[in-house]
Amino acid sequence: MEKQQPWYNVFGGRYMGKEPAFYDRSTLPWIKELEDNWEVIRDEVFTLMEERPARLKPYFINKSMSFPPKKWKTMGLCFWKFTMHDNCRKCPETVRIMKRIPHLTSCSLSVLEPHSNINPHQGDTDAIIRCHLGLSVPASLPECGFQVGKEIRPWENGKALPFCDAQTHTAWNNSDRKRMILIIDVVRPEFAARENMVCAHVLASSVLQMLYQRFAFLGRQKGFFKKRLYDLLRISIWLILPLQRTLSFRTQSRHDEKKRQTAFVP
Repeated sequence: MEKQQPWYNVFGGRYMGKEPAFYDRSTLPWIKELEDNWEVIRDEVFTLMEERPARLKPYFINKSMSFPPKKWKTMGLCFWKFTMHDNCRKCPETVRIMKRIPHLTSCSLSVLEPHSNINPHQGDTDAIIRCHLGLSVPASLPECGFQVGKEIRPWENGKALPFCDAQTHTAWNNSDRKRMILIIDVVRPEFAARENMVCAHVLASSVLQMLYQRFAFLGRQKGFFKKRLYDLLRISIWLILPLQRTLSFRTQSRHDEKKRQTAFVP
């Protein structure tokens, strides 16, 4: 029997898969982990945001995805298995919570400024379940909301919304206050054994998009060249990813050792 293959946005075309717009919360036991600890998560990431506001940046892959431009901002803890160590050190309890969620690949704070919206778009792949956790929701429908496919739902503080990121989705905040949520990505069980390959595909796609924006001539190249460049990026990232956990541990260990040494300096 042939294995089910993930869909990837990098290959183009509208998503025609069978995944639902929103997933059944009762089938996802890790939802409870998020909702039971949402205030701990909120307090840590908000403290980090207030202490280091420069780390909250417009969505970096496509800064024109929101309207007005640059009104959708993010601050990451983990991006497709690559860890932002400085941010994580400031959010130790949040990191512990995230580690209890199997096959989590990404975690970030998402801020949508007042009177702005995120344009309709498809995500990178259907191999993950994306989940929004309300941390500071300024209003309910119709003023502030989220649409996936044809379904529209509100965010709520402390409540999680798991959905299919491959489906076309859009968001809006017509209130006078910022909408702030936590976004996490969890690999679907049927693709768990291919977790690193899924991440490699998405990371390669992200790098390509940034390269096309910075070097316009690359976007004008023939499809053969683009495919070769994508394959080179994907394979390189796939080879690096198994080392990420080891490198992450070593980086953290060096940081902890330095702290122990400096703690005894008179």
